[in-house]
Amino acid sequence: MNEIRTGRALQLEGLQYATNKVTLGFKCEARTKIELAQEAQQMGMTLSEYVDTIISTRKQHTKSNNNSELQTLLSQQKADLHHFKRKVDFYENELLQNAFQLRKGQTLEYRNIYGETVSKTITQIEDIYTILLDTVKLS
Repeated sequence: MNEIRTGRALQLEGLQYATNKVTLGFKCEARTKIELAQEAQQMGMTLSEYVDTIISTRKQHTKSNNNSELQTLLSQQKADLHHFKRKVDFYENELLQNAFQLRKGQTLEYRNIYGETVSKTITQIEDIYTILLDTVKLS
């Protein structure tokens, strides 16, 4: 049996077979009870009906919040993916793609901006980009 802080045993046996609603008693701050009673009155419900509705819909509300958070996260990730795809498309444009396909697996010798002879084997598209940047003085 489950024990609560007062030491009294909870009577949970048979509750799963109950067909009628059961009483749930708990203590709360007086202010909380007043607020709940006012909210219930505004909704045209008794305090008991209102609290029952809040408790009954807690899982739906949690699911909805989690779903909303997931949708927000998914939207952000889609935006990030689109942003990164545009960047990749820019850096892997048709000119670089063609140069990579033409020189793939070859070792190229070139002079860098310092006049040094450099040898680089082309294994990925980034190698083409590196050679271009190494051969053009930008500043």
